[in-house]
Amino acid sequence: MFDIGWTEMLVLGVVILLVVGPRELPSLLRTMGQYVGKFRQIASEFRGQMDDMGRDISTGVSSELGDEVDIKKLKKSLQEVDIGVPDLFDTTDEKDNNG
Repeated sequence: MFDIGWTEMLVLGVVILLVVGPRELPSLLRTMGQYVGKFRQIASEFRGQMDDMGRDISTGVSSELGDEVDIKKLKKSLQEVDIGVPDLFDTTDEKDNNG
């Protein structure tokens, strides 16, 4: 992830040891470990919620469209939604050229 080699880790450890001191280092490492654990727990909960939302969406789409998705019906539905909605991605050059 960070592409840190052994020498960089050693230098970082020496700097932390000099700044924090040997007496405070265990409590610093314990606190950092607690924060990492909390971060992992939050990330796991977030991932679980995203998975649940994905399952809910796919279940809703499959129940609405049936087990097999009919591409023609889906295309027609998307075209109906697109009616009257301006294309936000048109550049001014394209609008000028197309009239």
